[in-house]
Amino acid sequence: MKIAIIRKKYNPYGGAERYLQGLIRQLTEEGHEIHIYANIWPLHETDKTSFHKVPMIGALSILKVWSFTIATWFMMRKESFDIIFGNERVLIQDVYRVADGCHKGWLSVRLKHLGFWRRMSVRLNPLHLSILLLDWLIFTKNRSQILIALSRQGKQEIIRLYNVSPDNIHVIYNGVDLQRFHPRNKQYRDEVRKELGISTKDNLLLFVGTGFERKGLKFLISALPHLKDQDIRLCVVGRGNTSSYRKLARHLGVEELVYFPGAVDGAEKYYGAADILVFPTLYEPFGNVHLEALATGLPVITSSLSGGSEIITPGGDGAVIEDPANPLEIAEKVRDVIKRMNEIDMGMEARKKAEYFTLERTVNELTYIFSKITNK
Repeated sequence: MKIAIIRKKYNPYGGAERYLQGLIRQLTEEGHEIHIYANIWPLHETDKTSFHKVPMIGALSILKVWSFTIATWFMMRKESFDIIFGNERVLIQDVYRVADGCHKGWLSVRLKHLGFWRRMSVRLNPLHLSILLLDWLIFTKNRSQILIALSRQGKQEIIRLYNVSPDNIHVIYNGVDLQRFHPRNKQYRDEVRKELGISTKDNLLLFVGTGFERKGLKFLISALPHLKDQDIRLCVVGRGNTSSYRKLARHLGVEELVYFPGAVDGAEKYYGAADILVFPTLYEPFGNVHLEALATGLPVITSSLSGGSEIITPGGDGAVIEDPANPLEIAEKVRDVIKRMNEIDMGMEARKKAEYFTLERTVNELTYIFSKITNK
């Protein structure tokens, strides 16, 4: 098939982009012709892959949203594809993978944690209003033949918020590169810990992701004072402004327990150096970090507000936090997992779980849907 894949830009530190890179590789290996439509995408072009630069106005985020959406619409109208596979909020696509979730769902969660004036500024922000409009157009005006939700939770959210027919929504869990994210990456444990100044005996919690507010970093740091007797250290990998989080750590007296290496190349090394992934997100359609950690052999503590919680077996390969805004509950789950790790090999259980979620499986499920649309 001749397939167009749409994503605004490549973020080398973003889980969605790492997923798409693997997906593109897998699709081309199976013989499909792939065309990437993005403003920035580091693609080595071959006879099976091509990059098409979508113009996008910089400066204000709202201009980026609308300029990319409009430009994509015109560019797609000029070409002919078997499938237009959207991974972005655009108005011309056959299949839309709802990678970023429903903006209305995220805002409803976010507003609960803001003061009155912040809530008002968010509600009246033209950027948020624009994204809400695009979601409404995509979900209610049949702009997409098929919707791909990343979890059952994500599917139910789309149905609840936009009254979309369940028949038009398919759940396809993410896949993970099982070779890149592998227990053998634990060979980097000593190297990375030495760089950070962390003892090999400390229990190293790992947080990975951009968007610290949405992913609950504040609450994870707030849990650390309740874990001082556990030889805990926290490594925060991801791009973002860390000043308020460093200030919070100082205020709580845990500044020396938190490390901020920032956005890094080779995230797999940090998974290999850690003991537990902790991801107390307030809102997450799925999150590749779940699978990357499991594939490396790490237990995963995540939030019930993440679609990724659907694949976690509490007590087996991790734990699920019911209220991610509750530092005491986060601390309790960390204690439980550390205790459980001394009783069973949770790392082995984690790897076994991840081995089901291959990129091949994801591609097979996607191409089955594509073939139903194209009859190929």
